[in-house]
Amino acid sequence: MVVLTVFALSTIGCSEEEKYNTDYQWLALSQATEQWNGSACNKLITLQENQVTDTIIKLTVSLYQNQTASQDCTADVVVAKDSLSKAIALSEKGGIYDVYRNALLMSDEYFEISSTKVTLKAGETQSAPFEVTIHREKLLKDPVRTENENAIFVLPIQIVNSSSYKVNEVVNTLMLMFQLPQIDTTQPDVTDPKQEIDGMKLVWHDEFNGSGAPDPDKWVLEEGFQRNQELQWYRKEGNAEMDGKGNMVFIAKKERVQNPNYEKGSGDWKKNREYAEYTSASMNTNGKFDFKYGRLLCRAKIPTELGAWPAIWTCGTWWEWPLNGEIDILEYYLVNGKPSIHANFCWGSDTRWVGTWQSYNRPLEEFVAKDADWANKYHIWRMDWDENYLRLYLDDELLNEIDLRTTVNGSGGGAPEGGYQNPFSNDYEDFGAYIWLNLAVGANGGDPSETEFPMKYYVDYVRVYQLDK
Repeated sequence: MVVLTVFALSTIGCSEEEKYNTDYQWLALSQATEQWNGSACNKLITLQENQVTDTIIKLTVSLYQNQTASQDCTADVVVAKDSLSKAIALSEKGGIYDVYRNALLMSDEYFEISSTKVTLKAGETQSAPFEVTIHREKLLKDPVRTENENAIFVLPIQIVNSSSYKVNEVVNTLMLMFQLPQIDTTQPDVTDPKQEIDGMKLVWHDEFNGSGAPDPDKWVLEEGFQRNQELQWYRKEGNAEMDGKGNMVFIAKKERVQNPNYEKGSGDWKKNREYAEYTSASMNTNGKFDFKYGRLLCRAKIPTELGAWPAIWTCGTWWEWPLNGEIDILEYYLVNGKPSIHANFCWGSDTRWVGTWQSYNRPLEEFVAKDADWANKYHIWRMDWDENYLRLYLDDELLNEIDLRTTVNGSGGGAPEGGYQNPFSNDYEDFGAYIWLNLAVGANGGDPSETEFPMKYYVDYVRVYQLDK
């Protein structure tokens, strides 16, 4: 437990003969007097990630210039919400109020005050202390940090309603100000998920806070050669593990594994390779979780080496691809030889297994030009989905959006079902989309032969929010 005790200042600049001025027997917070700088009584405390024990701040009351009380005096201790609101309103003008520009009132759940009354007894120069306890761990872990990283949380402590002495309204309020450490964008987010965002409630999430294999109640791991003539062999063990620090880590390795489906001379790319020279992992929520409409958030740090093809995507639960609809929230691979970030929508055409695409890509170099450390940081990929539109964002920047009136499948070219249906906007009660996370190697990702392995793809969390039905 961290205890901060602040004692009342002795009088400065007065001779012993002039020590007390009995014309000003006014009651004040001792610590507000101490912090008074001619314009404000603020005490700033900067929190650190590793300091999670409660902080106790002891406060007292006293008379002007620490005069001895001639009678008992009791005052109420309150949280001065109105005083803070006025200071925040004046912050636009700058000057002494500029410090309140990013101020937020500290919520009740983060603090406790030991007493609502304080007494200065006759014959004493200072009251017995009352305590303000700040629950650091709760404040540090709260998801409010992800929305208010630069905020200063303020607890305005005030004494009012003195039973005998006049209250000195200049120094009867102490603004306890708490600066949170900014979330390190190169590390997993340590805050708990926010339960509600923009009127939507958290309905499913995985924070990957454990260690070892992914939760089998949430994820299905793929195996073997799967798509796009990629080079990796997906394995169920050893390539996707929680690291105990809040990440699901997909690990692509350069290692030879035998293809049990090998057939010499086969025209099928999944069978005509005797070996895979790389391994990696892919997992999805098919049969475990799916959703229709809402918001998906995924915070991740992607590999950008040549050959890497990390992805966050969804597919519909009905009909064959692409009639079921594919949404590429993130893909990272080469376009005209340039590593690029992609955000795509795909639905069915008149030709079987051929999609209609609305694609978006931007070269990685454009992100790096704005932030040289971009590849070393986590970023938040987001999908907003309702019955009218799909929108894809990266760090709150809109990358791609589509009017769902335009996403009706073609005939499907002989597919048994899904022709002329809309995979992104329909009234089918059981239709939804499930989530994929994977790290592919090669193909669109480029030639990995000169790349240093292992390559790692870090996923901090996946969260899905929906409106109440």
